[in-house]
Amino acid sequence: MSVRVTADDVAKAAGVSRAMVSRAFTPGASVAVRKREHVLRVAKALGYRPNLIARGLTGQRTGLVAVVAGEISRPYEAWLLEHLVRVLSTNGYQPLLLPAFRDANMTEMIDHALAYQVDGAIVAAGSVSRDIADRCQASGAPLVLIGRVLEKNGADAVCCDNIKGMWQLVERLVKQGRQRIAWLGGTADTFSDQERSQGVEEALAHYGLSLQAQRRGNFSLSSGVSEGLALLDSRLSLDAIICANDAMALGVVEAAAQRGIRVPDDVAITGFDDVPGAAWGRCPLTTVRNPVNETALEALRLLETRVQDPTCDNQVIRVGVTLVPRSSG
Repeated sequence: MSVRVTADDVAKAAGVSRAMVSRAFTPGASVAVRKREHVLRVAKALGYRPNLIARGLTGQRTGLVAVVAGEISRPYEAWLLEHLVRVLSTNGYQPLLLPAFRDANMTEMIDHALAYQVDGAIVAAGSVSRDIADRCQASGAPLVLIGRVLEKNGADAVCCDNIKGMWQLVERLVKQGRQRIAWLGGTADTFSDQERSQGVEEALAHYGLSLQAQRRGNFSLSSGVSEGLALLDSRLSLDAIICANDAMALGVVEAAAQRGIRVPDDVAITGFDDVPGAAWGRCPLTTVRNPVNETALEALRLLETRVQDPTCDNQVIRVGVTLVPRSSG
């Protein structure tokens, strides 16, 4: 049976103190570059791995950051997760991935993450209550939300300017002369859907228009197909369908193809997020770019700011969006 290598073993082999070994493995600790490299080289040769949980129990930072991600089968969630993991990893953190499926208990997930003595938690899925934010604060693990804002400013958050993005889409469609516009929303209780729906209705009202029809999917491509067919079969002579995200918009494009309806000649179709697949396929999507790399960087900045000053005021950062005109509308 192999014997577990300890920090004491590394210290003895490297000719340094045990405290020096600990500092060498602690991001940001004051250690000379050559000394750190020497300790890490000896540790690697011995097969040593620091016990992150034990480090957390002694009050030291573990370098672990919990990432609560949405259903990664969906393009936007997978895309955002990729950028979050890359940003955290390149800045010396180890992401602890916790997938939040539709029936996930967020309180249990956060409690599970806190048991690992994480340095913080970034939540990009599910509903977060004030109680969850209080649990994180009490444990000394900052909480940062992505794509959602906690009521009464209860946590740091970063999200895109959903309302501005929808105004840009509506303005483009109206300038094309389109007036019979429908809305395909996503899951009703989500922050992004609520804001995007608000943006569409406000922009249409500004131009003296109103929605001719509304349907609701669940942000998936399959729901875009089924709800798109329902809209296109409604005999409302729609000339534009605005979708809450790209996946559903791509589904509506497929539905139009099944019905022999030309896009954008007969009906314009727009999405939101500008996921990588939005520019592909039979009809590249007109959409709004949701800058996920900037979002990931801002989330990390908020987390580190909170670590440095736990008493600072909560911040809600709005990252800018950009209209991306393509063939679909």
